[in-house]
Amino acid sequence: MSVTIKDVARAADVSVATVSRVLNKKPNVSPDAVRAVEAAVDELGYSPNFLGRDLRKSETKRILAIIASMRHSFYSDVLIGMEQAAIAEGYDVLVATTHDDPAHEMRLLGMLFSRSVDGAVLLAPKLDAKTISGLAENHNIAICLERLENCKALTVTIDNVRAGKDAVSYLLGKGHKKIAMISTEIRTQSSIDREEGYRRALKENGIQFNEQYLYYGDYDNESGVSGCAALLGLKNPPTAIFCISDMVAIGAMNAAIKLRRKIGKDIMIFGFDNISFSRIFSPHLSTVEQPCILQGRIVVEKLIRNIKSDARDNKLYMLPHSLILRESTGD
Repeated sequence: MSVTIKDVARAADVSVATVSRVLNKKPNVSPDAVRAVEAAVDELGYSPNFLGRDLRKSETKRILAIIASMRHSFYSDVLIGMEQAAIAEGYDVLVATTHDDPAHEMRLLGMLFSRSVDGAVLLAPKLDAKTISGLAENHNIAICLERLENCKALTVTIDNVRAGKDAVSYLLGKGHKKIAMISTEIRTQSSIDREEGYRRALKENGIQFNEQYLYYGDYDNESGVSGCAALLGLKNPPTAIFCISDMVAIGAMNAAIKLRRKIGKDIMIFGFDNISFSRIFSPHLSTVEQPCILQGRIVVEKLIRNIKSDARDNKLYMLPHSLILRESTGD
């Protein structure tokens, strides 16, 4: 049978309240009592039931970060920002993956419902806006990086429509009229918004959308390779490509190099996220930078404020993005 706090109190010849005060490092306990309790804990191999204690206190000082996969490197910066804000407030961040499965995402949120964590941040939500809005009425849930249309939950992200439009407008400003895009078959709101920005930039500059110039793949390097090869294999190939992510863009550059295209001259490529690989890969990649660390920090700061307050903030916050110009666009 497991050792209980009563067993420790009996072995140390003190009250249960005294054991609790020693374990929680409270003042007003005699040195002799502290030594007796610590000796009993060591001898009996007692391990405090922190979960039970947290449930009684109705707080755990833990926040759950739910991501789609460990493969996406830009999550790391968001998690750094989340940890910075959490540690400053005495909280810890736990990380779990959904593997793009909404049922698994709901199971993970069970940790919030059972009060194993105080709040949860969805970095790539798979549940629909109505479900998350309903959960956010009674639980401390936030969304980061993404947004969901008509979702009433605290959300911190960037304006992906504007970001996509700015990237494509820059290519248009360099004289390109045949601009393609490698997007994703997985219809996350960020990919939908970036694609909308692409279309708006073309329309506002009087360029008709060419369906052949929109390639659907995934967020990975292989999609960039296959997408670029397909686009450059067209009878009338594009002279510039806007990619949904940096990993896709790096794959596109690899394909272009194999096809003996000079990047930055024969073909220009624009990425999204400004991950570390974008400035390591040669030629260096022009990209849209979203403030990942800042997003992570702000979403946790606001979530903790919700945890501590009776008034819940379920607003949408959009942070500024910027264009990072490098060799892949001839800069």
